[in-house]
Amino acid sequence: MSLPFDAFLLTYEAARKAVRPKEFLTVSEWADKHRILSGEGSAEPGEWKTSRTPFLREPMDSLSEDSADEKVVFMKSSQVGGTEAGSNWVGYIMDHAKGPAAIVMPTERSLNDWVSQKFDPMANDTPAVAEALSKKSNKSSDNNAQRKKFLGGILYFKTAGSTSELKSTSLRYALADEVDEWAWSTDQGDPLKLLDIRLTAFGDSKMFIVSSPTVKDASHIEDAFEKGDQRRYHVPCPHCGEMQYLKWHNLRWTKDVKNPRKIASVYYACEHNGCVIEEYHKAIMLPEKGHGGEARWVAMAPDHLYKSYHINALYSPIGLGKSWTQLVYEWIDAQDDPKDLMVFINTRLGETYADRSHDIKPNALSARAEPYALRTIPIGCLVLTCGVDTQDDRLEIQITGHGRGGRTWPVDYHVIYGNPGDDDVWDSLGKYLKDAVFVNHFGKSLRIEATAVDTGGHHTHMVYGFSRRAAADFGVSRVIACKGASTYGRAILGKPSLQDVNWRGQTIKKGVALYVIGSDTAKHLLYNRLNGDNEKDPGERLVHFSTGLDDSYYDGLVSETYNPRKNRWELKKGKRNEQLDTWVLSIAASHHPEVYLHKWKKSDWERREAMIEPQNVADTDATEMQQPQPDVVDVSTNIGGKLQLSGFNRGGAR
Repeated sequence: MSLPFDAFLLTYEAARKAVRPKEFLTVSEWADKHRILSGEGSAEPGEWKTSRTPFLREPMDSLSEDSADEKVVFMKSSQVGGTEAGSNWVGYIMDHAKGPAAIVMPTERSLNDWVSQKFDPMANDTPAVAEALSKKSNKSSDNNAQRKKFLGGILYFKTAGSTSELKSTSLRYALADEVDEWAWSTDQGDPLKLLDIRLTAFGDSKMFIVSSPTVKDASHIEDAFEKGDQRRYHVPCPHCGEMQYLKWHNLRWTKDVKNPRKIASVYYACEHNGCVIEEYHKAIMLPEKGHGGEARWVAMAPDHLYKSYHINALYSPIGLGKSWTQLVYEWIDAQDDPKDLMVFINTRLGETYADRSHDIKPNALSARAEPYALRTIPIGCLVLTCGVDTQDDRLEIQITGHGRGGRTWPVDYHVIYGNPGDDDVWDSLGKYLKDAVFVNHFGKSLRIEATAVDTGGHHTHMVYGFSRRAAADFGVSRVIACKGASTYGRAILGKPSLQDVNWRGQTIKKGVALYVIGSDTAKHLLYNRLNGDNEKDPGERLVHFSTGLDDSYYDGLVSETYNPRKNRWELKKGKRNEQLDTWVLSIAASHHPEVYLHKWKKSDWERREAMIEPQNVADTDATEMQQPQPDVVDVSTNIGGKLQLSGFNRGGAR
């Protein structure tokens, strides 16, 4: 065949495709027609069949080019095909829908895993995707680890941890995968919201948010699911025909009489009539209406604005995922270990894990408040320490009182507004700490004995500078610079490391010292004490509160939840944690090597008590003495170049 004729055929084919109306195609139809599952990562390699996992049809089709939906959320267990549904959508975009798209993963590692285990096999084994890629150039700028150009668009591979990556690209489509591994906030804000902003340039944009959940009140996917219309996959009972969605508590099992460790039988109890549903019945229960069955997605909150779906491992088709019997064994084995139980609830039930031992409600704490005013010293309070949290526009300060047996009282909560990059803010802190002198019921004055200042954020060297000069400039002793430990289980206050060096790079022995705080250890201490106080009388509690504290204090104090799976504390959605951080810092200050409050013996407390609460001060019982009025302390800061009063106290009026 001649070259001119070859050129003619190519030109004719291009023109024919250009004038031909675009085929109407849903994502599930495209997958059934084109998708080939690779043998590398699929339990059933070969042609994709939506009928194998019928509950995926509607979520996928909601992402189709002609669908009016702009956002689809899928909260799921493992092994139900959620990742493959996302891959199908990516293939559909490349071959059919076209346009700039992004795959956003939590970390570089998870992104690389997705590319190597999902995208590359699909690109190699699905001809439609391979063809879309082959029609673009193979230049390194077009085809690399960060992007893949295809006919009619470009596919970006991004991580949620880099705010700059989310800000720099306009997108028509975005797949946000494993969002519960994403941070709630970056330097520029919530990464999910930043991704949503990148989609505003296209009027027909779509975002698919998919993940297994993690911890209650700290879950991106649960938050997104609950804001959507909360669809559940309802299936018919094979006996009575009543529709219902499958719940774990309706699964029943019996143990072998001779061997109680062995499960003899497992069945699902129909929630309407108690019918016995065997697992093999799933073959006739799962097909959806219009495709050979009666199952259908039902919105539980139909007035909400977008579609959100939930599915669990009970729906896994036979041969894909765990059987009901295997799930029962996993459930039984997980009962003795919170980490295993969390894994089961997250990955098998597709639900968030709520650690009740750390689920403390702010209103329950505020109900424990006792009638003492802030900036006064309750009876039993013998030592004061302070914690200072550094934010970009303020310093938050908590003074904590300590007594025998680990008892604590918040004595003051104070905020100094201004840029911590300015000396005026630190001068205001020095004046506040210097003037923080409180007279107790016995006429004895208490001063702060140690202060721990957080170096996190953007003002580390300003904290160093203040800790150097606090004693000389303000007469405030034992001010230490601190940072949180990067490893779990550290001491509340570890050994310091010297930070100052001379021009030769040698450490200056009397320079500033940086202390490492075992924040997780201190948080466990606080939550254990708060839980232990539940059933105690006010006088026996370890953590006391003043009626002068407002609701924001309690909200911030319990703003984090413990994730046993990751072995770390996580901030609850929409919460601020300065009250918790300043409490931790004030406790760390009590471990100062010149204080060592946690090592005091009975004789040490008796000696201090004799000094601070002498029993011969007055004949009147100390508990009946009138409380002295707190001193008024005005603290000034420089805000916007003007000297203004900033003695804002969240705990009460001055």
